[in-house]
Amino acid sequence: MKQFSKQFAACAALVAACFAAPVMADDIPNAVSPGIAAKLIVRGTLEGVQVTDLRSQRKNDVLVVQAELVNQIVKDVRVYYRFRWTDAAGMQVGDGEVWKPLMILGKQSQFIKGTAYGPQATDFKIEMSAEPR
Repeated sequence: MKQFSKQFAACAALVAACFAAPVMADDIPNAVSPGIAAKLIVRGTLEGVQVTDLRSQRKNDVLVVQAELVNQIVKDVRVYYRFRWTDAAGMQVGDGEVWKPLMILGKQSQFIKGTAYGPQATDFKIEMSAEPR
């Protein structure tokens, strides 16, 4: 009898998982942590794309940033991004970057990288938008 109840419980869990609501793009936060979210400027929705890792360091006295973007849904998403570089006073450094397109396939991850214009840049934000494919 115990074996039957274990099998029944496992079968019930499997059935519940099959009928569970699918993960929708609106249910996924833009970033995995508040620290990463603070570095993002999101225009609209990211359509299921989430920033899961963000690293920055100085190389040759210039700020370099790398972010990992993960598409949490099965549909392909086109992401547009650009970096905004600022100095210690919060003023923009450089003329501003153009939007860069990036296709992220369903359930895939991609890295983006940005390099500041010069040593006066001490901070950054990543401006992003997305559209489903």
